[in-house]
Amino acid sequence: MPTPFIAQFAAPDAADLVVVSVLAVRGSAPRHVGAYMAVRADGRFSGTVGGGQGERAALEAAAAAFASKRSSLLDVRMLGDRAEGEDMICGGVSSMLVEYASGPDLETYRKAAALLAAGRRIVLARALSEAPDGTLRVALSAFGEDGTPIEGSTPPAAPGAAFPRGPAARSFYDESSRTYFQVEDPEEKLLILGAGHVGTTLAGFASRLGFSVTVVDERPEFADQSRFPAGTAIRCGGFVENIEAFPFDGATSAVVVTPGHLKDIDCVRAVFAREFRYLGMIGSSRKTAMVLERLRADGFPSALIDRLHAPIGLDIGAETPQEISVSVLAEMISVRRGGNARRARG
Repeated sequence: MPTPFIAQFAAPDAADLVVVSVLAVRGSAPRHVGAYMAVRADGRFSGTVGGGQGERAALEAAAAAFASKRSSLLDVRMLGDRAEGEDMICGGVSSMLVEYASGPDLETYRKAAALLAAGRRIVLARALSEAPDGTLRVALSAFGEDGTPIEGSTPPAAPGAAFPRGPAARSFYDESSRTYFQVEDPEEKLLILGAGHVGTTLAGFASRLGFSVTVVDERPEFADQSRFPAGTAIRCGGFVENIEAFPFDGATSAVVVTPGHLKDIDCVRAVFAREFRYLGMIGSSRKTAMVLERLRADGFPSALIDRLHAPIGLDIGAETPQEISVSVLAEMISVRRGGNARRARG
């Protein structure tokens, strides 16, 4: 996944920040609930709430928030009759929160950004209310995926709101409690162990899905940057040594597609010693059975062995490197989203 926008802009040199978030959509609109943009006082911004007239309105509201040091709500109506150019009308209304953050709130963002950088999913909760003078109040809290508060954050008063948990959790606005829950995923890393046909193709497809891709191979002619898309990190050297040096975390996936089954076993053993989200190994059912037997003999717990996806990929009848790569990425997405799609038969 791309580097989170808030992590980019809640920098140590920032005194304040405005975050514009889409709370609700009625009709058709260019962005969904959970989309947001972070704006700095100098006008720089990252992320998008839809482009065109909606984005212009959001940036104007952000400038007003910096001037007043107050948060507000914004309804952007896209119901006109222009249908071309940057003012293309989608035919809906986007309700947005324009949140001014400074002091403790900005520090909360920084703490949340640190967890994201460490590969942790976080949940931001913003409870909305009115001050006596009628201005909007935003009570910001931050949590780990399991609901544990980040350094003293306390759950907002949210009767009837279900805290978003689990891999399939999504951002939503609970109208009854006036609480907006934003689920923020860290950048996802993919370590491909083997630069053959499948590894090369998988690297190209995965980079288009936003994965930060690293490919390892012992063979210099395979670990050649010219064979991979720009931005792919290439490591030429031992598989185990590179696994041990790689910054694994809870958002890391590893795919084992080395030239030989003994190297595959060594890779799986090494990854088992690290934290990871997904681990897959290519091979036939016969090879898989042999590897699993060896791992059990090594004393690895069943719960850990069960996390190995082997044979790798979903059962779509894949044969070519391109089809296999699609099946692997589909399986990785299923794990990310908490799905239960069927594995390949091998």
